[in-house]
Amino acid sequence: MDGTLTSVNLGPDIPNHDIAHYVVEKEFKLENGFYGKVKSGMTIEELSDKEIIRHLDSETWLSEIMARNLQSIGSGAAKTEQFIELINWEAQSISGIRVPHMNLTDIEKMKSEFDQLREKWNLIPENGQLKLIFE
Repeated sequence: MDGTLTSVNLGPDIPNHDIAHYVVEKEFKLENGFYGKVKSGMTIEELSDKEIIRHLDSETWLSEIMARNLQSIGSGAAKTEQFIELINWEAQSISGIRVPHMNLTDIEKMKSEFDQLREKWNLIPENGQLKLIFE
């Protein structure tokens, strides 16, 4: 809102991971996920610092778990039907995580959006940019 920005040169898998964060945080209205932290003023560099990551709140961790598993179903490493089970299994190991109600339709919708956004990303020319503008 104040015009500040944060950016980073990306490795080959980072765009997919960041796209997955966008999709799950939007779908489940996770205000304190990765993009919520960016919106609150944290930099991408801070959110890559292992010391800072260790102290992030449970909703941020939920966002990470969900993004990672959306990537898994997007790559074919897991089946769409396994997503909810994977989230519940991984979330139980972190104190304070409240997993939202999910159904297979939610997951299929997220996977479809994730796939579409990855296709758009793949059309961006080398040295192109992916921008998220908070309004």
